[in-house]
Amino acid sequence: MTDNYLVELTAPDITPYRAGNTGLDYVTTFDSGEPGPHVMVAAVTHGNEICGAITLDFLFRREFRPVRGKLTLSFNNFRAYQNFDPKHPLLSRFIGEDFNRLWSAEMLDRPHTSAELECARELRPLIDEVELLLDIHSMQTSAAPLDAGGPP
Repeated sequence: MTDNYLVELTAPDITPYRAGNTGLDYVTTFDSGEPGPHVMVAAVTHGNEICGAITLDFLFRREFRPVRGKLTLSFNNFRAYQNFDPKHPLLSRFIGEDFNRLWSAEMLDRPHTSAELECARELRPLIDEVELLLDIHSMQTSAAPLDAGGPP
């Protein structure tokens, strides 16, 4: 792995969000008390992708709350993010394995374990109840924004 790109943004301190209110570290759900969808905005699925952390920090600081339904803000792979070094960003992409590759039942239910797999297993019940999920990633190369989605 070669760190061949410049990080021009500042990664925010996410430690104020550790306690959350869901029983999961770095996961907070706001319930409007009104009927509506449960929406999740996920950040740092890869520890070196700081745009999502910046976005969630912005939402927390502005006390953004849903008018209907629930909003969950999650710093998914916070363990890898805590190792982020802007001089060597690729070293904090993950600790043991790519968090994005763990979401099949086959992967989640296997006997193997890693920091990312433990986190995915903890998040699984929440992910199963979420109706809409926005997982914010940062690109390491100059590329146009993209949108990748699954079935509605």
